[in-house]
Amino acid sequence: MHPLHHNREVVDLSTYQSRFSIPILNKFGEKIYLDQMTISEIKERLEKTDIIFVPCGSIENHGLAAPVGEDTLIGTYIAERVAYETGVTIAPPIIYGSHPSHHYGMPGTIPIKKEAYIDYVVSVIKWLSNTGFKKIVLFNSHGQEYVLPIAKDKAIIEEGVHAFIMVTSWWAWVRDVLIAGKELKPGLVLETPFIHADELETSVTWYVAEKLMRLDKLKESDAEKLVGVIPDKWVDKAGNVYNRPFSWFDVSHYMEIHHYPKGSVGYPSKASKDKGEVVVEEAVKRIVEFVEWLKKEYPPGKVPKVWPEPGDFKY
Repeated sequence: MHPLHHNREVVDLSTYQSRFSIPILNKFGEKIYLDQMTISEIKERLEKTDIIFVPCGSIENHGLAAPVGEDTLIGTYIAERVAYETGVTIAPPIIYGSHPSHHYGMPGTIPIKKEAYIDYVVSVIKWLSNTGFKKIVLFNSHGQEYVLPIAKDKAIIEEGVHAFIMVTSWWAWVRDVLIAGKELKPGLVLETPFIHADELETSVTWYVAEKLMRLDKLKESDAEKLVGVIPDKWVDKAGNVYNRPFSWFDVSHYMEIHHYPKGSVGYPSKASKDKGEVVVEEAVKRIVEFVEWLKKEYPPGKVPKVWPEPGDFKY
C-alpha cells in the first residue's frame, strides 16, 4: 500500500478517508449533509424538517495567510454548527461564486459570470424544492449578497417554484458586533472595519480552520494602504454594518490587483483566534434561535404561500 502525505503526516491508504466520505452527524446522530444521505434517509428527514441550508461561498484570494476557500469554510462551519443543534439539512456548498468587478484578475480568485451563477442557483433551488425541501436558506459567506436575491425571485416567478426561499449572510446576524472599536468582550476589541481578508475575516478563519492557516504570514499579508474612490462617510464596508448611503456593492472600487496585490484589504496581523470565536459563537447562537422559530412556525409541509398563481396575472 502506497503511503499518502496528508497534513504533513504519512497516512496509510488502507485507512485513508477522503473528506467527502466522512459522515458529518448532528447531535441526534443523524447525517447533516444531503449528499451523504440515501434517498430513504432524505424521506425520513423531510418528515422531521424540510428546512435546508445552501452554503454559498467562493474560491478567492484571501491573502498570504488564509486559504482561497476561506468564504466557503466559514459558511459551511457556521451552517454545520446550526444543523448540529437543530437537525436541519445542509446541501453541498456552492463553492464557486459571483464577484464584483474589483475582484477580477486576482490570482486564486475564480469568478463565475453572474448570469451563469444565478441560473445555477435557480436550478439548485428548483430541484431541492422538487425533492421536498420547502424552506430553502441560501446561506451566503461571500461578497455576492446582491446577486442571490435575483435567484430567489427568478426561481419563483420564472420557474414556478413553490417554496419559501430566504437569503442571508453570516455577518448579517452579528452586524452590531462588527463595529470597529467596539469591545467584543472585556479586553478584546475589533480594531478595524470588516472589509476582506482582514482582521475580522482572518480571525474567523483562524477559529474555524486553524490547520489551514499560515500564521507565519499574517504580518506579511497586511495591506500597504487602504484606498477608496469616495470618502468612507458615504460608502459602507463589507456587511454594510455602518448604514451609509452607498452599500459597498453600489459603487465601483479600485481594482484589488492594482492596490492590494497580496490579497488582503486590511490587516490580518491584528487578527486573533479569540476574536473569531466571539463572532462565530454569537452568529451560531442567533441563527439557531431563528431556525428553531422557523421549525415551530412552519413544520414539515406547512409553507407560506409566497408564489403567484397563473390567474393572478392579467397581461
